[in-house]
Amino acid sequence: MLTGEVEHQLDNRSRIALPRCYRDVLEHGGFVTRGWYGCLFLFPWEEWRKIEERLNQVRITDLDGDPVRQFFSGGATVFPDRQGRIVLPAALREYAGIGSDVIVRGVINRIEIWAKDRWLGYQQEQFSPERIMEKAAKLGI
Repeated sequence: MLTGEVEHQLDNRSRIALPRCYRDVLEHGGFVTRGWYGCLFLFPWEEWRKIEERLNQVRITDLDGDPVRQFFSGGATVFPDRQGRIVLPAALREYAGIGSDVIVRGVINRIEIWAKDRWLGYQQEQFSPERIMEKAAKLGI
């Protein structure tokens, strides 16, 4: 299970160093693509294959599947180098608004890569004490 959150910076070659705790999971590579809320999703290869299998089962006539396939179509296969760095393609950096400061988060089966300022804004909006209390009440907690 992927957990934790760290702050990193992109180097001048558009590479990000993955935290050491995530490197073993990406030993066989991964797939980086657009994520929800303007971040990037980095799936370990095995997890991405599960999503890919589901996408392949969507019939060409199922118009509900087109937006999802299109959403993921801009992704790229990545392999960490010896220092655990991966290159983030320009189109994905642009989509996520990534300049230099990034937040890397483990979210159970994937890694999220956020522009730091976008993450802070999202976090402030989504994780206010009032919103957490509302969600906890809906869950019966």
